[in-house]
Amino acid sequence: MAEKYKARLKQLEAKHAKTEAALKTATQEMEDKYKAQIEQLKADHAKIKAAYLKRLEATAELADYHYQSAKKTDVQIKLLLTQLGMSAEQVLKLTEANLALQREVKRNREEMERNRKEMDAIQSLHAFQSSHPLWTSQGHTSYVWSVAFSPDGRYALSGSNDKTLKLWDVSSGQAVRTFQGHTSAVYSVAFSPDGRYALSGSGDKTLKLWDVSSGQAVRTFQGHSHVYSVAFSPDGRYALSGSGDKTLKLWDVLSGQAVRTWKGHTSAVYSVAFSPDGRYALSGSSDQTFKLWDMYSWLLLLLAE
Repeated sequence: MAEKYKARLKQLEAKHAKTEAALKTATQEMEDKYKAQIEQLKADHAKIKAAYLKRLEATAELADYHYQSAKKTDVQIKLLLTQLGMSAEQVLKLTEANLALQREVKRNREEMERNRKEMDAIQSLHAFQSSHPLWTSQGHTSYVWSVAFSPDGRYALSGSNDKTLKLWDVSSGQAVRTFQGHTSAVYSVAFSPDGRYALSGSGDKTLKLWDVSSGQAVRTFQGHSHVYSVAFSPDGRYALSGSGDKTLKLWDVLSGQAVRTWKGHTSAVYSVAFSPDGRYALSGSSDQTFKLWDMYSWLLLLLAE
């Protein structure tokens, strides 16, 4: 039995020795591995430190260069001031005076530019008021009875005895578009307040509403004899006409229907106009009178119906 235990003990001792040897080998390998990593880290650190020191030296050299340059400039400035017999305070005052002068020059330039623009405007007005026109159009083939400016002033509209309306570019004097559709002379033209539509009155006993952008007739108003004058209300909802039948008519622009007729003149009505607030209308007639009409009270009556 004792021999059996002795043999078992020897086996355990041999196994222990083998395990201990393997452990020592593994420990040594780990130490060698970590030592190599530490050496590598030290080498990398040394490289980084060397690069940092190099950049630090370069920065120091640059700072020293700027410092020396500043000192040199300062010496040069002091030398120049000595030669000029001026103190630093005098130079500061001179600099402030120079800045003030620059601001004054800027103000003068701005003033000159404003004056130039005003002069251009005056010259343009003078040219307009002079006896020589800026341009003359020759696009119609007969008398031009009526003209009107678009609300933005960029275009002009004309109505002629040749039965047409023409749209003109004011800046160039060139015809942009011709409106055809009336069968007799066009005696009156007007732009809508937004400039999108034009209204015309003709000897063919009609008014026509036109799309300015396309030149197409949108609507025809019938109910007069010769139509000598037309006007839009300030809100663009109504049109007013004066006729050879001695009456004025108010038209709903959207429907084309006559909504009111005013009688009182004893001869043809050649001119009509709305007041700026749309409350009143004026008419001029060959009966040697012009009349003021109350539009507002009639509209209140219409709304009450």
